[in-house]
Amino acid sequence: MITPTRAQVQVLKSLQNQSVTLASMLAEATRHQQHSGQRPPPSWYEVFYHRAIRREALTNAALAGGVPPAWIDHVRERGDRTVPWNPDLYLRTLEPLKWDEILGSLDTHVQRLCEWTALAAAYGPIAARAEDVSTTAGFDHNLQTLRARTTGVANLLGVNAEQAQQLWGAEVDWVATGVAMLDGIPVEGLAHRWRDAAHADTTALNLQARVLSAAGIAIDKAVALPSHEALKPAIGAALTPPTPLFLSAAAPGADVEAAIGAANLTYGGDAETGMDAPSFSDSAGAEAWSGDLAPNERPSAALVWQETGL
Repeated sequence: MITPTRAQVQVLKSLQNQSVTLASMLAEATRHQQHSGQRPPPSWYEVFYHRAIRREALTNAALAGGVPPAWIDHVRERGDRTVPWNPDLYLRTLEPLKWDEILGSLDTHVQRLCEWTALAAAYGPIAARAEDVSTTAGFDHNLQTLRARTTGVANLLGVNAEQAQQLWGAEVDWVATGVAMLDGIPVEGLAHRWRDAAHADTTALNLQARVLSAAGIAIDKAVALPSHEALKPAIGAALTPPTPLFLSAAAPGADVEAAIGAANLTYGGDAETGMDAPSFSDSAGAEAWSGDLAPNERPSAALVWQETGL
């Protein structure tokens, strides 16, 4: 019989108890309306809505982290009947999990995390000199959000150091990949990517990271991912300092936007990086990244998972 891991238990317990809270709120509101003939106040609807949103966010994060859908459905149904979490209660028999989809989705976020970390190293100092405070704050927030959610999912999934090595390589491979993504791109191109990242909608990822943390899953560090404090300066040291495509862009007060428009620099997919425009939807067909291995040499995500014992 397959039993949930400690991390899975934490998430399943939180999901079931959140469902109990929502069901209890509905039952109490119904009793109140039957007794008084009045609907709940607006504050009730606001609280109920935010609790429901948090449960959906945790459900989505749980699925991304490899918690079996059958278990998720089971604990939610128990919670809807106001049955609180009990570790002695059984969980349903599982269907085989789609590991290629689960790990492919995580890999998509890992690759984006590598790219944004490289952007922070390559363009962060330039952005700081430009004093574009709001865009810099947006980029920093989104990078932190992406890292927290990716870390939480990796920890929930239980990716260990050996599996991470096979899937994404060591820190030196992260550095090489980050450099390859950005090296040789002019300042104007980096500026465009920086703004795209800064303006990306990471609301869903932010909420998922928060509910994972509330359920007891670490979102600050994971053995599967190199630390940001080590990775960013390592990429920065390996990058060739970017230069402007137009001489005017190097002058103080230059209009970088005009230069970008003149060069028609868009970020709808780049031939050098092979990445599409920023997107955080799960990609079922994403291929596992394994450091410096060529695509036709990389093991499948499911094979890596099976060979390492999960």
